[in-house]
Amino acid sequence: MSARQIAYVAVFIALYAVIGQVIRFIPNPMVPGAIIALNMTIVVVAGILLGPGPGALTGGLGSLLDGIVRGSTYQLWAIGPHAVMGLVAGLLGRTNPTLAPFAIIVGHALNIVVYLLVGLLPASGVAVGIFWTGLVVETVIDVIVIWLVVALLRPFVRTTGAS
Repeated sequence: MSARQIAYVAVFIALYAVIGQVIRFIPNPMVPGAIIALNMTIVVVAGILLGPGPGALTGGLGSLLDGIVRGSTYQLWAIGPHAVMGLVAGLLGRTNPTLAPFAIIVGHALNIVVYLLVGLLPASGVAVGIFWTGLVVETVIDVIVIWLVVALLRPFVRTTGAS
């Protein structure tokens, strides 16, 4: 990675953690106790704009930093899923930038699997339709935000070197 990419990744990681502080006040109206996790969009944006390696770093380190700052067990368990989501966003960004925002689905799906496996999400919680409705609403919001942010940032984010 170039020095420029490292700087961008550092900014995206910090932005992820800052947004993490704000989103805890934005509840998902359809899923009791859940939030609209807009910080996940930062990982996908980083992957699309910077590539798979920087996207994965942003996802993993952003989740780690946010988990430490907020003391969030959920964020700490999301390190792997969010790193994979950033990687996938970077790979999709190279082949089909229009579809790349849908990498957010990878993050949501892996979060659910991990949270179920470690007991942070009860199986009964995902067995109800309102959970899935809330997740679809959140995903639609995420994809729209990603499209907008990528369109706004693309002219300003220059990268050099391979990722």
